[in-house]
Amino acid sequence: MELSTQISLGTISRLSNRASWGNLTLLGLDASALIIGNNIGNRFAWLGAFAILCCSGLASWAGNTRRQRLIHDVPTSRIASAAQGYAELSGHIEQHTDEVLVAKLSQTPCAWYRYQIEEKDADNDWRVNEYGDSDQTFLLLDATGTCVIDPVGAEITTAHKKVWTEFDYRYTEYLLLPGDDLYALGEFTTTGPDTSQQTFKREVAELLAEWKTDRADLLRRFDTNQDGEVDLQEWECARIAAEAQVRAQHAERTAEKPVHLLSKPKISRPFLISNLGHDHLSQRYRRWAWGHLAIFFAGCGGLAYSLLLA
Repeated sequence: MELSTQISLGTISRLSNRASWGNLTLLGLDASALIIGNNIGNRFAWLGAFAILCCSGLASWAGNTRRQRLIHDVPTSRIASAAQGYAELSGHIEQHTDEVLVAKLSQTPCAWYRYQIEEKDADNDWRVNEYGDSDQTFLLLDATGTCVIDPVGAEITTAHKKVWTEFDYRYTEYLLLPGDDLYALGEFTTTGPDTSQQTFKREVAELLAEWKTDRADLLRRFDTNQDGEVDLQEWECARIAAEAQVRAQHAERTAEKPVHLLSKPKISRPFLISNLGHDHLSQRYRRWAWGHLAIFFAGCGGLAYSLLLA
């Protein structure tokens, strides 16, 4: 298999939108702005190019710094005792036992995959033909319990990457594998049986309404004086029976284990999943932040230089 390092701006955009929230996309934008400014060659083109560098550099520095600080500041929670809301979890990955997922390209058993297929065009550049990722949930386990991870909308970074070429096609695949250590930061929710008094009353009313639809069975069970009607006293007996049945159902539900879920936050907060580890991921965002800050200052310097030449 021949490995290739050439990659088009279109490919960068598609990969980065699904990986590190646009860092590579903005680098591609910066490069494009400089190329356009150089091709046009006049002062206004260079002013526009440097302005783009300033804006993208500052925005990217802020976004990466925010993520790095969240990773550093949000404490790691245990699944069994995690508070509802924005939470950080750490453990290892397992697949659902009844839903074995395999990667689209390599057919590797995995918990999550992202893939991209590119074709070499007449100009010898790689153009994206197809790309996508899996949306199947998987499990995060720690010493206290199990949490379902819904990867939809997450910024996922992984150490498992495969790239290979066959004839005029290049294939790229990213994987999260069962057994990997996993870091996750997102919205933590726990759902369990609803046994509230309001639910109890509603279910009793629904059960009585259901019994009313089968009048013959209702009379057989509760018409104790055999007069062909269910009087108030007999209806009270029916209500007590319905309450007993619903109470027994609630007791069965209470015995069920609660389900923990980590998913994309409803408000604008990062949803991060990675098998790189807490410290590695924090350092990764710190490096991106410093790199984009350097681009910001370079853009500011270019703007100042262009204005001085006016």
